[in-house]
Amino acid sequence: MKVIRTILLILNAILALGLVATTLGATLAPSQSVVPSALAFGYLPLLAANGLMVVVWLLMKRWTWLLSAAAIALRWATLGMFIQLTGTSRVPDAEEHPAMVSLMTYNVHQFQGRDNNPQQSDSIAADFLALVRKHRPEVLCLQEYAAPKTLALTDSLTLLGYNHYYGAHTSARGLPYGTVVFSQLPITYVNRLDSEKLLVELHKEGRRMRVCNIHMDSYRFDAEDREEIERMRRGEMQPSSRRTLAKVKETILSHEKEWVEHVKPVVTASTVPLVLAGDMNDIPGSWLYRQMERELSDSFREQGRGLSITYNGGFPQFRIDMVFHGEGLETLAYRRLRNRLSDHYPVLTYLEMTP
Repeated sequence: MKVIRTILLILNAILALGLVATTLGATLAPSQSVVPSALAFGYLPLLAANGLMVVVWLLMKRWTWLLSAAAIALRWATLGMFIQLTGTSRVPDAEEHPAMVSLMTYNVHQFQGRDNNPQQSDSIAADFLALVRKHRPEVLCLQEYAAPKTLALTDSLTLLGYNHYYGAHTSARGLPYGTVVFSQLPITYVNRLDSEKLLVELHKEGRRMRVCNIHMDSYRFDAEDREEIERMRRGEMQPSSRRTLAKVKETILSHEKEWVEHVKPVVTASTVPLVLAGDMNDIPGSWLYRQMERELSDSFREQGRGLSITYNGGFPQFRIDMVFHGEGLETLAYRRLRNRLSDHYPVLTYLEMTP
C-alpha cells in the first residue's frame, strides 16, 4: 500500500505542476519559448486529472489531497474562459435595442463539408444560404469562403439584403473569397490588413462600428498528423511525431507575428467601437487569447453558456472561433449554432452600440 501511495504522490506532483505550468502559456511569448504555449492545450485535461486526484486522496483519507486542491485553486479563474453558465442565447428585441447589430462569424471551409469533398459544395452552400435566411445576421464574417461550383451564392446573398461585401481577396470576376465580410449595413471603409484579415467600417442609426474579420494561421493538420496526435495522447512518441510538433511550433510562432504586426495595431489605434471576430486557430488561455482579452472583451464570457466548442473537425476540439469587442459595445446574446456544414460551427452574437 505504501508503494502505491508513493506512486500516486509522484503522479499527483506531476499533474499539479503541469496544471500550474499552464499559466506560462498565457504569459510567456511564444518567441521566448513555444513549450508553455503548447502546454496551454492541456489545461482542461490537467484540471480534470487533478480533480480526480483530490477525490482519490479524500477516499484514502490522506492530507495530500491539498496538493491538487492548491493547483486547482491557483488556476480556477481560467475555467471561465472555457465554460460559462449564466449567459443567454435569447434573441434580443430589436425595438428595445435599436442600436443592436447581429453578427455571425463562420469558417465555411470552402463549402466542402467535414470530409473535404468539393463535389458537395453546391448542396452545402444551399444549406448555408438557408441558415443565413433563418437567422438573418446583419453582418457575416466568413473565413475560407469560396464560390461553389454552380450556385450563384454571392448573388443569392445580395438578394437577401447583403448588398455590401468585401474580401481579403477578389477574383477576376470581382467576387470576394477567403476572408470575407457580407453586410446589410453600409460599409464606408475597407482595409485589407493581409491575405487573411479584413477591416471594414459599418454605419447604423447614425453610429459607426468597425469589424475586423480575421483568419489566423492554421495548423494544417492532415490525416497523418491526426494519427500522430492520437498516438501522442496515448503516450506513444515516435520519430514521425516531429513533423506534427514542428507544425504546432510554426503555427504558434506565426500567431505571435500576426498579432504584433497586423492585428494589435488596428485594435489599439481604433477610435471607433471595434469588433474582432473570426477563426483564431487558438484556444482560451493561450498567449494569443490573453493578448486579445487584455485589449477587448470576449462575447462568450459575457453571454455564453456551456463549453461552446466551435471546431467540428475531430480531435482536438476547442472554442477557436471567437468574437471580441472594444469599448462602446456590449454583448446582449451569444449563440453557437450546431450544424454539419463545415468543420467549424458558426457563432452568432448580438452586440449593442452603447452611448
